[in-house]
Amino acid sequence: MKGWIRAGEEFDPRSFLQSTASVGEAAAMSILFWPEFTEYRKGVFLGFLFERRGVDAWFDELKGDEVAVEGVVNHVHLWDVFAPKVEAEYAVLVELAPRIAAMWRAALESAFPARRFVVSVADASEDYGPTISIRSA
Repeated sequence: MKGWIRAGEEFDPRSFLQSTASVGEAAAMSILFWPEFTEYRKGVFLGFLFERRGVDAWFDELKGDEVAVEGVVNHVHLWDVFAPKVEAEYAVLVELAPRIAAMWRAALESAFPARRFVVSVADASEDYGPTISIRSA
């Protein structure tokens, strides 16, 4: 995942973050990486994406199928979150998506130990850039 670092440079995430990221940016990324969830109408939704009226509209459209609604609502296109500036950053997003997915799996298992979920990663060729989604199993 070091394609965006100059060849031959040692990478220290602490120094990099201290020089490039604000505390606010770190807090926002922590919400993306380890999200909170909202339970609603037997479904589980990413808290930062949940909007009751929109979810209700999907429940109406999909005839109450909570798994289908979860699949529509619970997806994040990394191109919509991060703005790659050079080609190497696009490649890094493809590598970053499975890491975020692993964190989402762990967060779901922590929040809902008795439930099972499917956490999917689609790369740029399958969707609009690297995309992570969750739904109940």
